[in-house]
Amino acid sequence: MEKTKQLIAAVVTPMGPDGNINPGVIGSYAEFLIGRGVDGVFVNGTTGEGLLMDNDERKAIAEAWMPYADRLRIMVHVGSTSYKLSMDLAAHAEKIGAAAISAMGPCFLQPSRTEELVDFNREIAKAAPDTPYYFYNIPVASGCKADVVDFLTMAKDEIPTLKGVKYTSFNTMEEQEICALDGGRFDILHGHDELFLTGLILGASGGIGTSYNLTSFLYNDLIAAFESGDIAKAKDLQAEAIRFIHVMCDTPSVIAGIKAMMNIYGVDCGPVRLPLRNLTVGEMKAIEDSMKQFAWI
Repeated sequence: MEKTKQLIAAVVTPMGPDGNINPGVIGSYAEFLIGRGVDGVFVNGTTGEGLLMDNDERKAIAEAWMPYADRLRIMVHVGSTSYKLSMDLAAHAEKIGAAAISAMGPCFLQPSRTEELVDFNREIAKAAPDTPYYFYNIPVASGCKADVVDFLTMAKDEIPTLKGVKYTSFNTMEEQEICALDGGRFDILHGHDELFLTGLILGASGGIGTSYNLTSFLYNDLIAAFESGDIAKAKDLQAEAIRFIHVMCDTPSVIAGIKAMMNIYGVDCGPVRLPLRNLTVGEMKAIEDSMKQFAWI
């Protein structure tokens, strides 16, 4: 199976001061990312506050990204607590021509057995029979603590469009196992930016991450260093990326942090939605001061 050797930015959802979505910003947002060497976008995921929006809002945001599909790979997260709602989103994503869809495990009444998780994902994928499907493993957010090796082993015969996993977990043993599973059959996209180099070493070839909205230059250099065998340089670049991630995470939420950073760099993505908390004026000033140390942005 062809592997993704790309940086996919987990994009935020622009919102106005009234808390409503603001798709009009996506044009300038897309051009900003394209100019920074990002290969694609992961829309309506955790960073995009996807589960805090209704289906109509999520569809509108996905549609707003599609004019840039000739220059960005558009991956749409369609996960929800209801597979029926997810099927609606999956069918819509296929209709508008998304490059791929993805769904996290249900975060309410999580399945206790792999069989039910496979069934849940199979129904979603069936609604988009011609679109590659990625299981989104993010147990810290979904609470769905699946054994991903077991999931892939069972799902490969149940979900014809299953291409891989967006893997956002610190379980490096499991990540190595799924990268090698069936001779490297699946496309594993690493989801923790601070461990991206580790992911490359374990067998992932690409990544989906929040910090790539602003750190793509750094990570593209990291990939080049890794592929050339210069591991020492790759380690230094990962260490520099971690310094940035510390600033991004030293906020009420990572999503509020990256939105504030995007606002500083001229892409007004607005506030976050409840129950998340927006930054105070003082917190915004502290981030702005901290950003001055990163000349490479």
